Amino acid sequence: MRVAHITPTYFDNDSVIGGGERYPTELAIWMAKRTPATLVSFAPSRQTHYVGSLRVETYPVKHFIYGNRINPISLRYLTSVIDADIVHIHNINTVVSDVACLVGRLLGKKIFATDYGGGGNLVLNRKLPVFQGYRAAIAYSQFGIGFIPEPLQQKATLIKGGIDIDKFCPDPSLPKENKILYVGRLLPHKGINYLVNAMRLLRETGYRLVIIGRAYHDQFYSDLKEQAEGLPIEFIHDADDQRLIGEYRTAKVTVLPSVHTTCYGNYTPFPELMGFTLLESQACGTPAICTDAGAMQEFVEHGQTGWVVEQNSGEAIAQAIRKIINLSPEEYEHWQTHSRQWVTDLNWENVVEQHLELYANS
Repeated sequence: MRVAHITPTYFDNDSVIGGGERYPTELAIWMAKRTPATLVSFAPSRQTHYVGSLRVETYPVKHFIYGNRINPISLRYLTSVIDADIVHIHNINTVVSDVACLVGRLLGKKIFATDYGGGGNLVLNRKLPVFQGYRAAIAYSQFGIGFIPEPLQQKATLIKGGIDIDKFCPDPSLPKENKILYVGRLLPHKGINYLVNAMRLLRETGYRLVIIGRAYHDQFYSDLKEQAEGLPIEFIHDADDQRLIGEYRTAKVTVLPSVHTTCYGNYTPFPELMGFTLLESQACGTPAICTDAGAMQEFVEHGQTGWVVEQNSGEAIAQAIRKIINLSPEEYEHWQTHSRQWVTDLNWENVVEQHLELYANS
């Protein structure tokens, strides 16, 4: 079974890399350990390289439809569709996706889709019966199923996860610190400003906040820095995997405070379709707090591995943090153990197995 994962993502130095870009890459890497797999994406120049067993093909793009970098114009990638038995398309509403589905169907390929929201304004599926070509639409959260186009929802399948539980794991030799952790991009819909507000309410606790992630929005980052003045808050923009895992292992709690409506009044319909940060933290034995935005509440067991709180509220975040830092050592150890156990079934090996079964049986 040869699988081609088609993602219309355009990668260069200015790319904003989040869960919607990371998920297909991780899925393809883990799938390549089981069956021949290729990841197809787009870049300034033609390249072929390998990540472990995964073959990565990037194709050059000269034009984007209406300048939208998630809606490139290209046909050369269709050679990867021709060579595959299974074509898994990531992001439904792009011309690249539509053409891959139409061509794949004509060639008798099995076509599957995972959507991440967004896409292009000009697509073929609004005029042509593209969706008939998909065997199934796969979502990794119940929330995500709601964003699958209606004609595909009756074909929707839920496969939750994944997480590398060998890479993200506890280290009992490292003591917990009086530290609260945020990991993710620095963008307005991430709601980090409300976490900073929470830190102002927690000043007497002696805890500090570590914010790890790249800044993609200059005004928001500037506003955050100003808001954080005088508070024990550290910004880290270049943490490698070793540093990141160490921060997860030594933090008392990780917070993902994403919102639908940002501090600037802009609305984001899908701020989080899963939340890798939540899974990584819990896999390291560190409880997690998230808001009720998007799919995050599906990936924290409320009151057992963390707390789900009201979004757009620094006070709600502060109250949840207090609950965790006030746990007795015995209670906190139980939360650590349960956090690790709870996410174990969401590991990438299980996720890949479910995908391969779906490919074979659809």
